Parts: sequence; structure tokens; C-alpha cells
Amino acid sequence: MTWINRLRLFGGVIGVVLIVAILTLIFNQRQTKTASLTATIASDTYDVGAAYGGTVTQQFVKEGDVVKKGDKLFTIQSVSLQQDLANGLNMQNSEAYDVDKAAGKLTYKATVAGQVEDLQAKLSNSLGTGQPFAEITVVGSQYVDAKYLLTPTDYDRVRKGAKVSILLPNNQTVSGTVSTIQVSTDQGKALTEVRVDSGTLKDPSLGNVTQTGTPVAATLELEDTGPLAGVSDLVFNFLRQIGLS
Repeated sequence: MTWINRLRLFGGVIGVVLIVAILTLIFNQRQTKTASLTATIASDTYDVGAAYGGTVTQQFVKEGDVVKKGDKLFTIQSVSLQQDLANGLNMQNSEAYDVDKAAGKLTYKATVAGQVEDLQAKLSNSLGTGQPFAEITVVGSQYVDAKYLLTPTDYDRVRKGAKVSILLPNNQTVSGTVSTIQVSTDQGKALTEVRVDSGTLKDPSLGNVTQTGTPVAATLELEDTGPLAGVSDLVFNFLRQIGLS
């Protein structure tokens, strides 16, 4: 065999090894990612009420209104409050309500800025103590509520702080991180629900694509525990840095 043929053979072997190595790295990288079963934009909410129920005598907002912290929402006249005040209760104004001791009334206020939803406290309605009288969707609190159906092994690779790639309806991709993890069992698999926080979701320029209830796709990065753990990350990080990935 001539030296030229030997070099060609050697080059061919090296080429095959490189192709196998690259395909192995790509396969390993894909094994560390999982797509969401469902994912939607959600927002933090705040329940209004529960101190005292009674009859709504004034209504300052309607459902869908946007309020600032401290804005009046509604006034309730409460027989229970009147009785407690007569028995010596010393109830003071707070950030959640103002007290009219003489009339036995509470004027509930917004403790956060947001949009009024599920308003039960409408003029002349009677409300019981302990039930939410309204809900406020907090402004600028968007996050992604994503669900994944995982094997027990893959569930063990889900970590708080893990990176998540979020595909919005306008085909824009933004990044986020896992902040909470909840799990239940579904036919022997782990139905995993995670909260994904991303500051980009609060960007007003994104408009309707980050409204509460908007469906998205969320790809979760699992912890790499395989024999090539760390190697594929180094390779793909290098490729990203030089613009090839």
C-alpha cells in the first residue's frame, strides 16, 4: 500500500470518527431537552376580601378596570363588624381597607396595581366573610406555566434555575428559568408543572403575545447526567460563540 493510499485511509478513518463524535454530541444534547405538553402565559393574582362580609353599599370599580395601589374598590356595611366594634374591637385603617367605625363600614382598597377580575362585590350584593370579593391580576407579573410528561429518570433531572426556551406566538424566542416545580403521577409518568420566570415577558413592546392565557411552547433543559456530561455543553457553547449554532 502506497503512502498516499495510507494517508487517504487514515483521513477516511479520522473523518468517520469525527462524524460519529459530532452525531453523538448532537444526540446527547437533544437528550437533555424536553418540550412542554402544554404551556401558557400566566400572571400573579391577589384575592381581595375576607376581613368582614356584608352588603355592598358603594362600588368604585367594575370588572376589567385597571387600578393603582391604594385605589378604592368597594364599601361593605357589616353587621358583624358593628357588633365587634360595640364589644370593644379596636380596628384601625390598613393598606387593605379603611374603617368607618360609626357606620360599621369597610372600604376595601387595592394593595397592588393590576386589573380587577372576578368581581363579586357589586352594588347591593351580600357577601360572606372568608370568600374572595374580587381578584386583581398583578401588573408586570407574567410568567409561563408549563407542564411536562416525564419518565421518573428525566423528572430527577429537573432543577430549579434550569434554562427554558420560550417560543411566543410571533415566533420570537425568549429565555427563562425554572423557579418552582410541582409533580403528580399520570400513568406511571411524572406530570411535572413548572413556573418559568422571564423578565422579557414583562416588556410592553411584546403586546398581546404575552397576555395572560396566551399559549406558548417551552423547551426545558434537563440536567446532563450522562457520560458526556459537560462535554457537549462546552462544544455547543463554543459553536454559539463563533456563530455556528
